[in-house]
Amino acid sequence: VAFRRAMKAGFGSTDVVDDEEFARRLHDPPDRVLAAFDRGAIVATYLSFATELTVPGGVAVDAGAVTAVTCRATHRRRGILTEMISRDLAVSKERGEMADVLIAAEYPIYGRFGYGPAVWYSDWELDVSVAEFTTPGSGTVEFVDNETFRKEAPAIFEQVRRARPGMIGRTALEWDMRSDLRRPPESKPWPGFRVLVRDDAGTAQGWASYVHKENWSDFRPRATAEVADMCSTSPAVEARLWRFLAELDHVVTVTAGDRPVDELLPLLLVDGRHARRTAGSDFIWLRPLDVAGLLAARRYDVAGHVVVDVVDRLGVADGRFALDASPDGATCVPTTESAEVTLPVATLGAASLGGLRLKRMHDAGWCDEHVAGAVDRADALLATRVPPWCNTWF
Repeated sequence: VAFRRAMKAGFGSTDVVDDEEFARRLHDPPDRVLAAFDRGAIVATYLSFATELTVPGGVAVDAGAVTAVTCRATHRRRGILTEMISRDLAVSKERGEMADVLIAAEYPIYGRFGYGPAVWYSDWELDVSVAEFTTPGSGTVEFVDNETFRKEAPAIFEQVRRARPGMIGRTALEWDMRSDLRRPPESKPWPGFRVLVRDDAGTAQGWASYVHKENWSDFRPRATAEVADMCSTSPAVEARLWRFLAELDHVVTVTAGDRPVDELLPLLLVDGRHARRTAGSDFIWLRPLDVAGLLAARRYDVAGHVVVDVVDRLGVADGRFALDASPDGATCVPTTESAEVTLPVATLGAASLGGLRLKRMHDAGWCDEHVAGAVDRADALLATRVPPWCNTWF
């Protein structure tokens, strides 16, 4: 309870109700919870948990995920974060986790510890008063209660996350909370609606959770449907969900956050400008822990060979590695060959899922080329046809 109170305060909230059972479940297992103490009071918090991270090619690798990182304003600049993150990274590597991921609240902080921005998101707004769809999509839409959503949604999510790099797993507790079957003790019930799309066989293939924001102007309804979460197993099901949301009574605007950078919505419309990208930024930051394992696990669309020197000031993942890759498989091993490219571990993290192109980062000074054409070869290898996406906050 004290840890949760300190963590919430670190994020600027004092709206906390003490609930020991909930706090223990939220911070389990306890050996991945770190805190800094000063005269018995918690002054900094840090929490990580085990998950699976999907890498290009649909392969899921073991990873650690970091969250709840806070420090009291009175105790900054004392090396507390360095101490906690160094301990956690060392233990994560010992556990066999190939990478570490987090959501960076402040951009400049985590590059110093070897994390690079690897997954990006986009927010969208649809003007349904003028939007026309080019396709009706497929499937039958039905409203469902929280229990039905909890039963059906995980299978849809698992199918999607296995196909999209950048996705991480969701625990049973996470699903309980997303279904509003459990909630933080200070929280109120979720005020929204949930719909499923089923195919002709009755199997759920997609969902949308949204909140209806009522608004009236000159006695005319001008409501907004705010999509909290949407996931589908095929483009046709996604089209059906978007069209359903656009046809809700009283709704003139649909908004959706945390969408992929290759969002399908504007391409589903007669006039794609009726869907507007309202925001976009970095989301998941990735830090390699096992360079050879991470690069050998993912898939590659082209064949090639490159030798990279990875520089890690924390000494967790540095070394020289030879990557031999092709669509049939890949190997990555330590080598004494001369390095063709030298890159900080954070640069490799940013490039490893294909979210940022290595060539662009080289142009910006994020890595060094020693052999002409080596960056181009490495860039072609690490590029992906499907950009990474993650729709799970943690």
